[in-house]
Amino acid sequence: MTPARKSSEEAGSAAFEVVAALTFDDIESVSSLQAEIWGSAAIAAPGTLLQVISEAGGSVLIARAGGRPVGFAYGFVGRTPAGGNYLRSHAAGVLAEYRNSGVGRALKLAQRRAALAAGLDRIVWTFDPAQVRNAHFNLRRLGAVARSFRRDYYGQRSDALSRGLPTDRLIVEWFLGTSEEAELLRLRRRRDLVAVPVPAGLPVLPGAPPTQVEPLQALLRAGLEPRLAEGLQVIDFEVETRSYLLARLPSWFPGLAESGPDPSA
Repeated sequence: MTPARKSSEEAGSAAFEVVAALTFDDIESVSSLQAEIWGSAAIAAPGTLLQVISEAGGSVLIARAGGRPVGFAYGFVGRTPAGGNYLRSHAAGVLAEYRNSGVGRALKLAQRRAALAAGLDRIVWTFDPAQVRNAHFNLRRLGAVARSFRRDYYGQRSDALSRGLPTDRLIVEWFLGTSEEAELLRLRRRRDLVAVPVPAGLPVLPGAPPTQVEPLQALLRAGLEPRLAEGLQVIDFEVETRSYLLARLPSWFPGLAESGPDPSA
């Protein structure tokens, strides 16, 4: 995949840049950032794997502020069941002190440029539906959609966010084609969208006991799974009501990038 071109932005008073991680030092910095951001080295991709992803047509990006690594994103080329290609963004993160600074958005836009330069028209990733800030960013700010829900997608993990809880995930698809973008803008203006609110109490503070978190996760799962199973898709997130907004996409939209277990089975 063609490396993303260098981009410089201003985040408040701190300038930052996003570049393709091509040197060994940058690759190792991406690996170290994962452990620092998520609080566990066990789930950080090693530099050797990131190096292979970069050289085998994937995309490994690093954000720097004042020369310091502060964020990353990496992914590889995936293939849909129908035989089309897309960029599978496996992980992205920003140090806590640089969140809400524009670094995260700059990383996703750099991924978008890299995907388009490689002739790809879709980027796919996952996120925890309980994380409302991520929902707003992915669905409202970037304009992505979610068409499938996976229970405990990664199994139990020991990082600071998961804490041994079920890793429920929405599969995000960011369509880069102009036709899909225009149709989604039209759908988001409709007044008859189905709303699924995020239960009060989510997201919980780090360290909350599973007995507090799991019932709330189950409520959100019960709101999203049946509607997705009946053919609706998540096309937006409304901050004011903390609600996922769903509609039915036209039949001409590309099929799901990734097949998985039928949630209604």
